[in-house]
Amino acid sequence: MVAILATLAGLLALLMGLLAVPVLFVIDVERGEAVRARWHVSWLFGLVKVRSPHRRAASSTSASDTRRAQVSANRRKGAPRSGSAVLRTRGLVRRVVQLAFALSRKVELERFHLDAAFGFENPADTGLVYGCLAPFLVLAAARGLDIQCMPMFLEPGVRGVLGATVRARPLVVLGTIIGFLVSPPVVRAMGAAWRTKR
Repeated sequence: MVAILATLAGLLALLMGLLAVPVLFVIDVERGEAVRARWHVSWLFGLVKVRSPHRRAASSTSASDTRRAQVSANRRKGAPRSGSAVLRTRGLVRRVVQLAFALSRKVELERFHLDAAFGFENPADTGLVYGCLAPFLVLAAARGLDIQCMPMFLEPGVRGVLGATVRARPLVVLGTIIGFLVSPPVVRAMGAAWRTKR
């Protein structure tokens, strides 16, 4: 029994030690007519590396590709309605802002650039979200962050570019993220999104 407990304690200590090693995450995303993303993750001082897959350009459009595009378009049509239901969840915007501030104190942001525009099917939702974001955009600019975010009232969607290099210790941020995911506003938002898609 003592040997089993000692083994479990050793494994737990090893896991905690591994989670204390910083992870480097680099991402570059461009959203226009399509999403183009490149990312890679480096952990254990470069011993573990994961990169985004390289996609080859297709020479022709097959019937299966056409069907997938149609399915994707149909899903996007339902996205604004689902997003509107999520945005109206009581306390969600405040919880997201709290998460952003909590993570900003626990990660090292080596590079960050955001130039984006967004809009929902209902212009009122677009104005609501932008009104909540505006004070934080001003604070971000005051801190020297390269962030530009504008509302689109005439059409729904998201366009822009994002680039970031983040260094963080999983042990430090894991608790914050789990606390966010199980918080009542997030649970209610996930329920609202699921009911909308039914």
